[in-house]
Amino acid sequence: MADVAGPTEQRLLVCVSPSASSAQLINAAKRMASDLHARWFAVYVEQPRMAMQPEAARSQAADNLRLAGELGAEAVTLPGRNVAEEIARFAKQRNVTRILVGKPRRSLVRSILSRSPVDQLVRIGGEIDVYVVEGEPGERRDTGYVIRPERVALSDYGAAVLYLVVATLACFAMYPYFHLSNLIMVYLLGVALTATECGRGPAILSSLLSVLAFDFFFVPPRFSFSVEDAQYIVTFVVMCLVGVVISQLAAGMREQATLARLQERQAAAMHGLSRQLASTRGVGKILEVAVKYFSEIFDGAALAMLPDEKDRLRVAVGDVSLVVQKDVVNQMNVARSAYESGKMAGWGARSSPAREVLYVPLRTTDVTAGILALRPKDPERFLLHEQVTLLESLAKQVALALEVELMSSRRASHQGHTA
Repeated sequence: MADVAGPTEQRLLVCVSPSASSAQLINAAKRMASDLHARWFAVYVEQPRMAMQPEAARSQAADNLRLAGELGAEAVTLPGRNVAEEIARFAKQRNVTRILVGKPRRSLVRSILSRSPVDQLVRIGGEIDVYVVEGEPGERRDTGYVIRPERVALSDYGAAVLYLVVATLACFAMYPYFHLSNLIMVYLLGVALTATECGRGPAILSSLLSVLAFDFFFVPPRFSFSVEDAQYIVTFVVMCLVGVVISQLAAGMREQATLARLQERQAAAMHGLSRQLASTRGVGKILEVAVKYFSEIFDGAALAMLPDEKDRLRVAVGDVSLVVQKDVVNQMNVARSAYESGKMAGWGARSSPAREVLYVPLRTTDVTAGILALRPKDPERFLLHEQVTLLESLAKQVALALEVELMSSRRASHQGHTA
C-alpha cells in the first residue's frame, strides 16, 4: 500500500551501496533533507550476487545503512536483481519526489557494453527528479567491526587434491575407450564437486591443477608438459576458464545457502528470545534468560553486568571465571567504555580487535541499562555483519525488557510510598 504524502511534501531517497564513498552521499542527502524539511529514506538493494562478495563489502553496506539511520533516515534493505527497478518501485510506493544517486565509476568497456543502474533509473523514474552527485566530504567512518575472512581449512584443499586424484584415475580407466574431450568433462565434474563441498579457493586450485594433470597425463606427448598440437593450447585456456566459472557459480550457491540458513537462524532466535522474555518477570530472571540464550546462540560463555548505586559495573548473572580469564582490570575498562559509549567493544571491535571478549551494551532509548559480555569458544573465527546485526537486535530486546521491568518496579515502589 502506497504511503500517502501531502500535496507539497518533499520526500527524498538516497541510494546506498557497499562503497566507502557512500557515506559522503548520505551526508549530502542529510543536508538536502534538512534544507527541504523532507522525510528521507536510505535504500540498499541486496542483489543475489552479493552473497559472492567479500564479507567486508557486505559489512560496509550495513555500516552505511546504520550511518543513515543515525542521521535520521528510514533505512531500508530491498532484495532484488535489478537495482534501478527496485529503487523506482519503492520510490513510487512512498511518493518520493527526489532521488540521490552516486556518480557511477565504470570503465569505458563496461559503459559501452551495458547501461548503468543510474541510466536505467533516470529512464524509468517517471516524474521523480534524479540527482547524480559526488556527495559532500564527510567524516570517514570506519566499520565498527573487524571482518575476519573465513579461513578455508587445509582439509578442504586436501579434499580438492583428493577429488583431482579420483578424476585422474577415472580418466586413466576411460583413456583407451573415450576421446580426450570426454576426459575434460570428468575433470570439470571434479571442479564442480570441489566448489560445492570445499569452497571457492580449493575449487580454483582444482581447476588449475586439472589443466596441468590433463596436459601431463593425457595430451600427446604424454607424461610431458610439451604440446605437439597447438589446438590443445586453446583447449587448456577454455578448460581453465570454464573451471573457474563453475567454481565461482557453485561456491556462490554454497554461500547463498549458508546465508539463507543464517537468516533463518536469526528469525528463529529473535522469535524465541521474544517469547521467553514476554513470560519472564524480574531483572535477575530476565538476565538469566539473556545469558543462557546468548551462550547457546553464539556458542560461548556469557555474563551480564549492571551498575550499582555508585554506577560501577558489577556482575549480576553468569560465571565471571568462564568469560574474563585474564587481564581482569583491562577487560573491565573495556566493559566500562562500552557502557559509557553505548557501543560494542572488545572482540571484533576495531577499537580493541585483540580482545577475546565482546561487550554488548544493553541500551534503551536514552540510557544503557547494563552490559552483556560474550566470550566465544573460538575468538579467531570471523564475525559476519549479519551476526553483529543479530547481536544488536537481541541485546535491544533484552534492554527493552529490562526497561519495562525497571519502570514497573519504580511504579510499584512509588505507589507503595504514596499508600
